[in-house]
Amino acid sequence: MHFLVTTTIVFVMALSASAQDKAKIQQEVTEVDRARGAAFVKGDGDAWAKHIADNCHWTTMSTGAVVHSKAEFATNITKRGPLEGGGGDGPSDEKFHVDENVVVQTGDGGVIGRYARVYTKIDGRWQMIALYTTNPITW
Repeated sequence: MHFLVTTTIVFVMALSASAQDKAKIQQEVTEVDRARGAAFVKGDGDAWAKHIADNCHWTTMSTGAVVHSKAEFATNITKRGPLEGGGGDGPSDEKFHVDENVVVQTGDGGVIGRYARVYTKIDGRWQMIALYTTNPITW
């Protein structure tokens, strides 16, 4: 009986640690995502690029088109400059699906429509490796 109680306690502690780890990962990715979004709104392509993997792809789900490389996207952000109106209210209906090394963030991004962003840790930093949107990204 003592073994069963001890095993149950260890199992519950392991689940709690896992939930705590997932909450920590979600917070880290949220901070990266907000910094990436702020750089986009400010028109700072260099700051935005720090949060994006070199091989990141942007796909518009309504057309299936894969648009822009990281360099093209960063250049367009800088050329465009700050967004008038500050970029809207931010995401709504945001959800996170956390695994140890991959996070999928979904929600509604207003102008870009529904989205899914995929983040993974590269060289110790969370970086976006893919973005899927229902509407094209416009400048």
